[in-house]
Amino acid sequence: MSTPTSRVLKLLLEAQGPRSGQEMGRLLGCSRAAVGKAVANLRQRGFAIEARPRAGYLLVAEPEAVLAERVEARLPEGCLGRPLLHYQTIDSTNLEARRLAEAGAAHGACLCAEHQSAGRGRLGRAWQAPVGASLLFSLLLRPVDLPVDLVFLLNNVVSLAVCRAVEGLCGLRAMVKWPNDVFLDGRKLVGVLTEFTCRADRIDHVVVGAGLNVNWSPEDLAMLPAPAASLLAASGRRWDRAVLLAAILRQADALYASLLAGQLEALRDEYQRQSLLLGRQVTIDDGGALVGGQVAGFEPDGALRLSTGPGRVRIVRHGDVSLKSIAGLEGRE
Repeated sequence: MSTPTSRVLKLLLEAQGPRSGQEMGRLLGCSRAAVGKAVANLRQRGFAIEARPRAGYLLVAEPEAVLAERVEARLPEGCLGRPLLHYQTIDSTNLEARRLAEAGAAHGACLCAEHQSAGRGRLGRAWQAPVGASLLFSLLLRPVDLPVDLVFLLNNVVSLAVCRAVEGLCGLRAMVKWPNDVFLDGRKLVGVLTEFTCRADRIDHVVVGAGLNVNWSPEDLAMLPAPAASLLAASGRRWDRAVLLAAILRQADALYASLLAGQLEALRDEYQRQSLLLGRQVTIDDGGALVGGQVAGFEPDGALRLSTGPGRVRIVRHGDVSLKSIAGLEGRE
């Protein structure tokens, strides 16, 4: 459920000019005083809102931070991402989401942070980002009727949601790299980490975390140990992370609904269209055993189909992928 403050902000965002407190109160079913209190709260949070005599309130500027009000005001009712919890600094949004899940937090909650002190990637790799340059968030999901063997399709849901949002908002074609990355121009843009807990052979909760390089400068990227991309470096402009997160959540909500409706083939087909690996020669470290071949496609449950020779296809459900070449880059990403 949206907060009164985010609902007032939504009306101000939708307005073409000043909007009166009386009109907003009528639309929201509250008093002008309640609207005025919400406006005061927004001002305290860093929003520039002018009060124009006989005209109403005008939103002039928003703060840069990924505040809950900014994201929630851009989400339809019932969408994933509510409540949205914003942290200036935290050990890890995934860790906090898991703690909240154990305490009974509701399905759909989204946690985002400006900085993580103990961010982790897949295989427990440390993950760091400059303050304010990345979009760091985790979704808490409770898909109680989803079979356990399909749980990692939620990784695909978030990866595809990022691809859709980046293309729709930024006009950039991002591509998924199985099992848990999103690439842009042959370099890593996003890492996704899915963790889940079962009780009595049923999923209790799933946490899907993502770290997206948004406003990293080319100079910042050059200091990383492996080639990486950012939206700023690819487009030459900075991007509003709250607007981007709202776009990702809207797309994730639609894809999540498709998953629960059993539209596995449709999700698989979209994943294949966005796949960086399809048709490429790769080497996969499958728990210590190396296997090479050409990526022939994906199964509806998310597994990779690897052609290892004429008429031979191996189904791979997990592993670390090394590519022969991506845009001139070699090695494991």
